[in-house]
Amino acid sequence: MRLWSYQHPSVVETLQRGERYVCRWEWVPGERWQNAFRWMGEQMAQRDIHTGEYAPVWTWHSVRRIGGKPDLDCADALLFGYQLAQGIDVLELAVPDHLALPSCYGAWNNVLDSFTMGYETEVQDIADCFAVRLTPRRGRPPIRFPGIQACLPYIEPAWLVSWEKLDIELLYEQRRAAGEASKAFFEQYEVVEWKFGAKGKLSVKITKK
Repeated sequence: MRLWSYQHPSVVETLQRGERYVCRWEWVPGERWQNAFRWMGEQMAQRDIHTGEYAPVWTWHSVRRIGGKPDLDCADALLFGYQLAQGIDVLELAVPDHLALPSCYGAWNNVLDSFTMGYETEVQDIADCFAVRLTPRRGRPPIRFPGIQACLPYIEPAWLVSWEKLDIELLYEQRRAAGEASKAFFEQYEVVEWKFGAKGKLSVKITKK
C-alpha cells in the first residue's frame, strides 16, 4: 500500500539508521487526544494490527483522488505552527496491506471531536469511519480534502520509498494569499448570526454590507 506521512526530520534519521520508528505517547498532545488515539489503537487491535505500548502512526492514502498525494492545503489544515517551525518531511511509504488500517478522515474527525469535546461517539460515525474504498470506480466522484487516512503500528526502514522537505515558505505564501482573500470578502460581507449546532458544528449567516 502506497502511503504518505508528515513527520519531524528525526523520523527519517531514525529510519536511515536502520531503526524502526514508533510514536511515543508523550508526543500526542493532551489526554483527550491520547484517548482518541487509544480508541484508534483499539480499532487496529480488533483487526490484528497491534501497536503495543505505542500510539498509532498517522499516514495518508488518498487526497482529492484515489492514491492522491497530500498537498499544501492538506498540510496547512493539519499541522500546528510549532511543527512547521521545526521543519516537516513528507515520507512516501510502501507498507504491507495487512499492517495499515484505512479510514475516512472526515468521519474520524467526528470521532475525535467526541473525545475532545466530551460527548458520546455515535455508532454511525464509527461505521462511516471505516467505510472506505481504496480503488477507483467508474462514475465515482473525486475525493475532496478531507480524504482517506491510514494508521500504522510503526514504520519500518524498508518501507521508506522516498522523502522530501515540505515547502513551508510556499505554504506560508499560500496562507497569506488566503488571508488577503478573506479580508477582501469581509470588506463586502458581514456575519449577522452564528451558532454551534449538533456535535459543535458551526453555522454562519452572512449578508452583504
